[in-house]
Amino acid sequence: MNTRAPRSAFASVGRGALDALQWRLVIVWMLVTLLPTLVVALPLWKALDELLAHSVHAQAWAVHFDGLMFGDVYESLRGRPQTGAAFLAGLLLMLTFAPFLTGMAVATGRAGRALGFGALLQGGATEYGRQLRLSILALLPYAVFFAVARGVSSLADDRVDMALLESHARWYQYGGMAVIAACFGIVQAVVESARAQFIADIGLRSAFRAMGRGLLQVGRRPFANLFAYAAITIVGGAGSVAVAAWRGHTTAVGMGVLGAFLIVQLGVAIVAWTKTARLLALASLATTNPAHRRRRTDFAPAL
Repeated sequence: MNTRAPRSAFASVGRGALDALQWRLVIVWMLVTLLPTLVVALPLWKALDELLAHSVHAQAWAVHFDGLMFGDVYESLRGRPQTGAAFLAGLLLMLTFAPFLTGMAVATGRAGRALGFGALLQGGATEYGRQLRLSILALLPYAVFFAVARGVSSLADDRVDMALLESHARWYQYGGMAVIAACFGIVQAVVESARAQFIADIGLRSAFRAMGRGLLQVGRRPFANLFAYAAITIVGGAGSVAVAAWRGHTTAVGMGVLGAFLIVQLGVAIVAWTKTARLLALASLATTNPAHRRRRTDFAPAL
């Protein structure tokens, strides 16, 4: 099979980061994720209103964070089945929408250019079935990861119990955590590389083949793929943490409610960019037939 020369990891990260800056994709991502957010937020808002609105300290709590109040509220919310049901419903909705969101990123990667709103929606719907099947298939590598993580954790605990010095025990504990984190990163890179195969090969339909190709891609060029995944994830994670800290220091009272909402949407935009940039970077590292690499269409055939 004729193959193209894969890009370097640095070039793939740079190209993926730039190509993922698509405002239409970000807006659609915000609108889609707004529904599961409301499913969780509205019942939680009502519960907090019942718990805090009649307190003489309500105004002070709205302006400044209070640790004791937060602990009491957390314990009260744990005893409310409605709150747990709202979180579960929001999670299920988010899992339902996730293949569609990934499908939009795949569609824009296949097209090789920024898509319009209609093409994004159609591309997400077209890719939904394939991404859903791949998400279900991804449970297998995650199951392997949990088994390995459990074994590593058990081994680390045994070593900690046998250690004679506290410094050695701490080293075993941190070492076990590092191994588990590395294994999780590898599994994540494999799953994301599998999703990226649908960008690299427009003729690909099988989720099993995509997973196999993703595993082979990481196995053939482990450092390049892990670097591409980690670099974009770290940048996106740092941005998300910064936005979360900004939101935590923003008082959602009066006009501050609008400001707090916009800050949260900025966080959603960072998540959308991170997901899209990862897929585009990993797709550029794939080795495929040049005839299958890319064509100037908005999305691939549905079947």
